[in-house]
Amino acid sequence: MSKRADDELPFVAVRDLRRVFDVSKPWLNRVIEGAPRAYLKAVDGVSFEIRRGETFALVGESGSGKSTVARMVVGLLPPSAGTVTIDGVSMNDAEAAQQRQQLRRRIQMIFQDPYASLNPRWRVGNIIAEPIRAFGIVEGEAQIKDRVGELLRLVGLHPDDSRKFPHEFSGGQRQRIAIARALASDAEFIVCDEPTSALDVSVQAQILNLMRDLQERLGLTYLFISHNLAVVRHMASRIGVMYLGRLVEVSEGKSLFSNPRHPYTRLLLDAVPDVAMVGKAREAVKGEIPNPIAPPPGCTFHPRCPLVFERCRIENPAIIDGVACHAVNAGRVVAA
Repeated sequence: MSKRADDELPFVAVRDLRRVFDVSKPWLNRVIEGAPRAYLKAVDGVSFEIRRGETFALVGESGSGKSTVARMVVGLLPPSAGTVTIDGVSMNDAEAAQQRQQLRRRIQMIFQDPYASLNPRWRVGNIIAEPIRAFGIVEGEAQIKDRVGELLRLVGLHPDDSRKFPHEFSGGQRQRIAIARALASDAEFIVCDEPTSALDVSVQAQILNLMRDLQERLGLTYLFISHNLAVVRHMASRIGVMYLGRLVEVSEGKSLFSNPRHPYTRLLLDAVPDVAMVGKAREAVKGEIPNPIAPPPGCTFHPRCPLVFERCRIENPAIIDGVACHAVNAGRVVAA
């Protein structure tokens, strides 16, 4: 395969990803109560691609399945069905185990809570040095110490901070340490699971700017998980909107904010404070996400949708031209 053709392939390809959890009561309870097994479809047929060097964001309300997708993509959670391919290597195929092992160091994850994701008993230097030692990136303790110092400078901290413990830092500083740890293995693909939601707004901006700077400098590829559309607008080149385990819209970032097509996307954007939209009619997101163990038939958004019609209650829509909505496909939605 030529280099040009290889560059045109998606760096990350997710195909028909599904995850079902058995949430049944214990066997004896089911026998006594006569209750059947219960299954929760956390992710139901999600497909998307991420190009090398871009940020693809997954957004949606809590419980939509975003974090479950993230964990399946990096291999922390096995999918019930579907495939994940990163740089041409399958994350599911048993025959690709050796290639997958070589790929591991190029994939890292930044978690939501910087207070819980760092070992409180380890000094920062050891936390950052752990992946360097595990993957044999640098040999020799002196060289490892120098590399840790470089990484700390890269994220806006001082090399002397390597001697401190995590509790001696603020939340924003801890997330910088988590970013340094992710970069310690020379990672190329980083999954960011709500990386700023536990931080103050002013600190969020600093961390997001740091992540963008690092992406430009190092050519990083991000899968960015968030429920905050303002954060996603700042970070993402393309966005996928999730609802109850399914993608309902996938669009370029600018297009999604200027012309949202799915009714759920529109309702989410109407909930975002925007000074420029003062005086414009808004429609609040009504109701709650249905019980994922017993979702409504047809389109799962139909109990909350302002454009619902009979077909929505019967048939689950497929994604057509980037949007999964019978109303859009039937021409019942006008441009925003």
